Amino acid sequence: MKSDQPYNYDLRQFQLRSVVLLDAIDKVCKEHGIKYYVIAGTLLGALRHKGFIPWDDDLDVALMRSDYDKLVEHAHEWFPEPFSIVAYNNDLSYPKYFAKLEDKSTTLVERFYLGYVGGIYMDIFPLDSVPDNKLLRAWHYYRFNLKRRMLYLIYRDPYKHGKGLSSLWLRLLQKLVSKEGLHKRTHKVLTEFEGKKNCNYVMTHDDGFKAYHKSVFGTPQPCEFEGHTFCAPEHPEGFLSVLYGDDFMTPPPVEKRDSHFHDYCDMEHGYEGVDINKLKANYHGTDSLSRRKK
Repeated sequence: MKSDQPYNYDLRQFQLRSVVLLDAIDKVCKEHGIKYYVIAGTLLGALRHKGFIPWDDDLDVALMRSDYDKLVEHAHEWFPEPFSIVAYNNDLSYPKYFAKLEDKSTTLVERFYLGYVGGIYMDIFPLDSVPDNKLLRAWHYYRFNLKRRMLYLIYRDPYKHGKGLSSLWLRLLQKLVSKEGLHKRTHKVLTEFEGKKNCNYVMTHDDGFKAYHKSVFGTPQPCEFEGHTFCAPEHPEGFLSVLYGDDFMTPPPVEKRDSHFHDYCDMEHGYEGVDINKLKANYHGTDSLSRRKK
């Protein structure tokens, strides 16, 4: 059945269903001595609303690179069903440079044109070291951003804008560039400053050219989110003021409350065995982009 709605699910139901992902990562990280932090809109929602930002459905956590790698490496051992961490090194159909924790008992398509189907998810970002020097940091981010753009292009539906001449160069690019190779080159850029001197800042690399002093994170502090207690940075205001500005506790006007709606969501059935092309043929969502106006 086709739908003219920009999304096909109840936002509040989706939010509450997603909280189990935070419960899962909180339990696993505490069991194995790993520090994690809620960040971005999740952290802002915790401070400003004690839960989700009412018009948003994002869940974001971050870990220092060494903890991130350990979590991804042992995910198949540590997470019980129906939870699964997906990353490029365990699923080459996955188009992102960071990992997601997914609920395998659900089905979700973030964007049909990226060709990936998974479950309701939470983004898990590595916090990678970057130079104190802003010029070196800018050059690093520029190189990373080229790789990220390339990742988008080699995963994107070449016919997103039609089957004319504009699709030919993209189809050629996708034949010439190895997904695995590009992911590895992106990872090399992301981690090039780990363990080096004069690198007291970290980036998620998802926030544009924004860097956070490592002291912002420190010892995880408890924060309330939807009636549960999770881990926030030691100095949450230091993170949020960099990302959203000093007035982060003031909600934006209604016309600027952008939401991150997904193209398709089924909260009752798992995604294993689902054919994304059949989903796309029978249901269309929105091509709107996720933005950071929280």
